[in-house]
Amino acid sequence: MLELDRMGVATRVGFAGLFGLASLLAIPWVFTASWLAAIVIWEAISVWVINPWTMRLPPRAGVAAFASRNVVGGSVYGLVALAGLAIGTPLGAVMGAVWLSGAFMNNFVYHGENRRILVASLAPSIAIAILGPQIGHGLTLESAGASGLILTMFLAARAFSLDHQVLLKRLGERQTALADVERKLSLAIDASGDGTFDVDLINGQGQVSAGWARMMGYGPDEVTHELFSYVHPEDAPVVQQAFDAHFAGESPHTATEQRMRCKDGGYKWVLARASLVERTDDGRPARVIGTTTDISERKALELDLKGARDVAEAANLAKTTFLANMSHEIRTPLNGVIGIASVLARTELAPAQREMVGVVQSSAQILERLLTDILDQSKLEAGEFALVIAPFDVRAAVAAAAELMRTRAEEKGLEFALDFAPSAEGLFEGDAVRLSQIVSNLTANAIKFTETGAVRVSVEANDATGADAPVMVTIKVADTGIGFDEVTATRLFTRFVQADDSISRRFGGTGLGLAISKALAKLMGGDVSAVSASGEGSVFTLALPLRRAVLASAPREDAEPGDEGVELAGLRVLVAEDHPTNQRVIQLMLEPMGVALTMTSDGREAIEAFSIGAFDFVLMDMQMPKMDGLSATREIRRRERDAGAGRTPIAMLTANALDEHRRMAAQAGADHLIAKPITPESLFRGLTETFAAARREVEAAA
Repeated sequence: MLELDRMGVATRVGFAGLFGLASLLAIPWVFTASWLAAIVIWEAISVWVINPWTMRLPPRAGVAAFASRNVVGGSVYGLVALAGLAIGTPLGAVMGAVWLSGAFMNNFVYHGENRRILVASLAPSIAIAILGPQIGHGLTLESAGASGLILTMFLAARAFSLDHQVLLKRLGERQTALADVERKLSLAIDASGDGTFDVDLINGQGQVSAGWARMMGYGPDEVTHELFSYVHPEDAPVVQQAFDAHFAGESPHTATEQRMRCKDGGYKWVLARASLVERTDDGRPARVIGTTTDISERKALELDLKGARDVAEAANLAKTTFLANMSHEIRTPLNGVIGIASVLARTELAPAQREMVGVVQSSAQILERLLTDILDQSKLEAGEFALVIAPFDVRAAVAAAAELMRTRAEEKGLEFALDFAPSAEGLFEGDAVRLSQIVSNLTANAIKFTETGAVRVSVEANDATGADAPVMVTIKVADTGIGFDEVTATRLFTRFVQADDSISRRFGGTGLGLAISKALAKLMGGDVSAVSASGEGSVFTLALPLRRAVLASAPREDAEPGDEGVELAGLRVLVAEDHPTNQRVIQLMLEPMGVALTMTSDGREAIEAFSIGAFDFVLMDMQMPKMDGLSATREIRRRERDAGAGRTPIAMLTANALDEHRRMAAQAGADHLIAKPITPESLFRGLTETFAAARREVEAAA
């Protein structure tokens, strides 16, 4: 354990440094600097004083000393989590919870086999989880609940650790079984001489044992050709590559599974191992000796290995499920932060108060964007990202994305321009949401790295060269920002990469936005490129081949409340939302507009409150206790069908607005899906689009 601990010093200190930089968003730099200094001092004392002393102790005393040392070390490392929880801000609470969840997971994985060391290592983190919220908010029910929620990560880490141990045990059993099979086969070769060969590499001739000849169906004197000529043509390159690596000293011997030609013309799978035993005077390989084992039966064991692979895939699925659940749990409080801040920003505020609200909004938006980028990147890596192809207006899609950034540009005193060429007008077939996402990423990036000057978005399209050829739509985002050099350009679209470390420290960000934009463009058959010079600004170009849609019109992406004839005043809305904060957010957004709200806490209560004709609209959260929103929506639709009544417009609220969730909502009978976190604009737009979708559904059924 001491050796493993010593090897991990650099990793621990490096991660603490990165986390310390991130913590500057919520924690004073003096504390962060002091914390990092304490870590460096502690690690130096551990490596040069405590660990050598511990190694000289008897085993039981050494374990006790190591456990005691971990109590101190865990306390030192956990100070940043305690500070984040004690500060009590949303960002501080998130940082504290993230650090503690990592500490729980790390301790279970590395110290799970020794209960004494595990308990000692976990003690500081558990104490911080309990004391941190109390320090920040006092001894209240809310702080106790926060501690309880953080400690659920302890249970999740324990469950993951157990699953991890079971998986490792099963994989170990499989590996042990295979090793045992190989050992028995080796003994069988030694006992029976199943197959050996001796090849002269200079003239290509070789000698084989009687067992080798018998294995392939030949008589003792019937193997007369060059030995390599018996290798299956498809396997010959692999065999040659293995020998080349062995001759170059890259491997101690060759070990290849290959097919060898038998006397009857068929092929048999064998495991061939060989070693170079002689070279010529000038260093060329001259002679190899090896053994050959019939592994035809062993190939059948690969089916068992597939079972082990299935176990690993199940573990990966569990990771994906955990990521989705954590996304939902993070987005739920984030919805409260963004929603309340948006409502507060619409009230009369003093300049200082408005500035503080702006900071809250900006921080929440950054956190929401980061979460979305991580989920998108996970889906792209897993190959689960699906495009939704439909007719859309390029002008509307680009304008909707770019105009959202205009306020950010104006806040920095930048000139912001949006230009459309006549050739880019009209409807095209493609994924409007993903196109808007790319434009949003590129525009936000340009604004972030531009201190003075202008950001300009321009759209044009080249005419198709043939009747069925797509139109090349080009969207350029130009800025007068800091730019970058040619070396940076070669790695700019790599995940987690920015221009350099100083840029990351100065401007923040994860470096995921450009990588995701590049991947999305590739999925749509296009590409994203960049041209820049250091200090002279940049031009990012999105080029997409899109076919024109043969339609008279398409729904507007930038529809505002009232565009579909929706009158909010007097609207009777049934809301099913289990989280009190989200309920309050919806109330603050809709009640000032004259909307009559009926609040319920789960799907079952919503079903009990619903009656035909009693409500003009239903807002249904997808994930709720007792009865989820999907089940409740299906029940409402069943009641409407049984009564022969018209459809009540239903919008599904969810923090997981992925394509599969949209399909699930539609299949359940919802007319539209509104993604969390919500703002007044997105909620009003969602209401309008839900009414429009419900109207189209009625017209289609007529």
